[in-house]
Amino acid sequence: MKKILLLLGATVTAFVFNNSEVSAQSKSSAPDSALLYEITGKDLKKPSYLFGTIHIICEKDMFPAAKLDSYFNKTDQLLLEFDMDDPVVMQKAAQMSLLPDGGSVSDLVTAEEYQKIDALFKNYLGFSFDLLKNYKPLTSTTLLMTSPKVLGCQPAVVYDNYLSQKAAAAKKPVIGLETVEEQIAVMDSIPVQKQIDGLKKTAADPQVAAKAFKQLYEIYLKQDSDELFKVAAGQLKMEEYSQEIMLDKRNSNWISAIETNISAKPSFIAVGGGHLGGENGVVNLLRAKGYKLKPIKF
Repeated sequence: MKKILLLLGATVTAFVFNNSEVSAQSKSSAPDSALLYEITGKDLKKPSYLFGTIHIICEKDMFPAAKLDSYFNKTDQLLLEFDMDDPVVMQKAAQMSLLPDGGSVSDLVTAEEYQKIDALFKNYLGFSFDLLKNYKPLTSTTLLMTSPKVLGCQPAVVYDNYLSQKAAAAKKPVIGLETVEEQIAVMDSIPVQKQIDGLKKTAADPQVAAKAFKQLYEIYLKQDSDELFKVAAGQLKMEEYSQEIMLDKRNSNWISAIETNISAKPSFIAVGGGHLGGENGVVNLLRAKGYKLKPIKF
């Protein structure tokens, strides 16, 4: 269950990428597209840094720790989508990820469908779906699609947790850009039945969803936040989910908190890579506010 708690912070963003085949990718993107940006200008006394994560990544594929740490060490606080360093917050996230009224996935699918789902989780994760049947299907699907078997590696690292541990070791505060309630509300914008349909679809052909995640993974390693956004937007459209709710509105809501914090002290900001690119992405929104964002490649 500990891994479930760690993944809750990644659930909404990861689901955007995991639940359908990746759409056709553009052959070019802005030359300044990256996953790490230095934020200066607008009377900031010291630079802050914006980092796009994939939340969970093979340890061997992590960007060089020495370089990432060199920028992290220049800052005084860590900003995440929400505070994964607070056990009370994490427990609350776990509680809110449960189906309402003691509900169970077993009540929402046929016995045959449940057997397929159970077999899938035993195959990919090594345990029965019975452990997860009371959780909203989105949480279970995300856990499955970020499993070591799909990633093709062991161990895997949750970037948010990695950064939280570094902040704790350096005694730097961790600040959430949104509350647990706000993040779960994004998950709940997807009807439970649609989440069930996604889980059944994955159980019927897990390789389709796995292929989508692996394609995204390759794009991420190329450090192209604009392409990550295009893939995310394409998948949202294919699955008939709201880009405004899943990405745009959240990005807009974060800007005020980011401005307040980077004005007070240099900050290291880590959010899902799909939130950086696009017209309404965090990079463009901060530039529109008058900040200079310089891309940094690893």
